[in-house]
Amino acid sequence: MIIRRILATLTYLFCMGLPFVLNAGEEIEAKKLTYYEVESGVEPYTVRYTVSSSFVRIDDESDPSGYIVFDVDKNKIFSVSHFDKSILVIPEYPVGEFEPDFNVEIEFKLLEDAPEISGNKVYNYRVNAVTSVTSETCMDIMLVPGLMPDVAKTLQAFQKIVSGQHVQSLGKTPDEFRTPCYLVDQVHNQGDYYSKGFPIQESHSNERKRQLLNFEDVKVEASIFDIPAEYRQYSLYETAD
Repeated sequence: MIIRRILATLTYLFCMGLPFVLNAGEEIEAKKLTYYEVESGVEPYTVRYTVSSSFVRIDDESDPSGYIVFDVDKNKIFSVSHFDKSILVIPEYPVGEFEPDFNVEIEFKLLEDAPEISGNKVYNYRVNAVTSVTSETCMDIMLVPGLMPDVAKTLQAFQKIVSGQHVQSLGKTPDEFRTPCYLVDQVHNQGDYYSKGFPIQESHSNERKRQLLNFEDVKVEASIFDIPAEYRQYSLYETAD
């Protein structure tokens, strides 16, 4: 899951930040999304996203060693590790326009036979990387226009920050691993598909798949979005601010 993938790519560069603490006992409205995720080399697992108007919390239900909080207003991701009592802070890094030396082709079409989701049609969004000798599918996504548009906007903002982190780290990636689909899917994937609709099933070029199992309106304690004040905070790269 994304907690594992983020923490697996990091080297510690220490920086301090101020913790935020929400009102204990306060209840707020949110959407709870449950995903079934599959990736190479690990057993399938379930991930829970709790999305409010100001925060996202991501929990791997099989791994209680940490969690992720996205602060929408600050536009920062906080990846909490209980193991070493640390918090990786991922701000919005500046990212230039992606100008590959190959073609990126996007197919977007209605799936006529797919059942509607909450009264909305299902579409297929496919991204292909095309060179002079190969054509490869990098992302294959089933999505639903009109489904949870506010949540889609929030998760797209989250994905843009993740992409910025990967762009910053690209210089450490050997050239032989920088395949067209690696660049399109793992590095410069800014979640443009969220502007088309809400993804309910995804297949990616690194063999990662995920499926939306359930979504529901819930009320949660605002404190679930807190990060531990006593944990040290660090970032990997300097920012202008």
